[in-house]
Amino acid sequence: MQIREPDEGDFAGLAALILRIYDEIPFATTFSARPSTEELESIMRKKLDGMRGRTVADLIAIDNGQVIADCEIAKTTDAGGMIGIIVDKAHRGKGLGRRLVERCADKARLFKMLEVYAEVDDRNEGAARFFSRCGFREQEGEESLVLIRHL
Repeated sequence: MQIREPDEGDFAGLAALILRIYDEIPFATTFSARPSTEELESIMRKKLDGMRGRTVADLIAIDNGQVIADCEIAKTTDAGGMIGIIVDKAHRGKGLGRRLVERCADKARLFKMLEVYAEVDDRNEGAARFFSRCGFREQEGEESLVLIRHL
């Protein structure tokens, strides 16, 4: 297995992963409907632009030539950013997600981020447990479940 930053050649594999996750648990994504090819292309372009501008820390995991996970921290304030992570169902529960979060957090620190937020749909109990195990703590008074971790 390889963990590295994505590049333009990873678009098809990353798009396929996003669609698999959407089909499995749509409420775990930010999409209101299954994303189109155009939306996925736009996401990849923004991701790559953000990486070049040091406002996005992103890592993917590749196994047997297939993108199986993606972790992104996008800078949203001077001091912090929002994290998103997706892991293919067959590769969950093996520590991959946690490794990606830690390595992505290391990159975010280099971009002067001091904290990272995770916004989790109330129906996604697995994600809430995952982020808790990764050191995120629930914020009080939020409408949705928001977890924070200081870097």
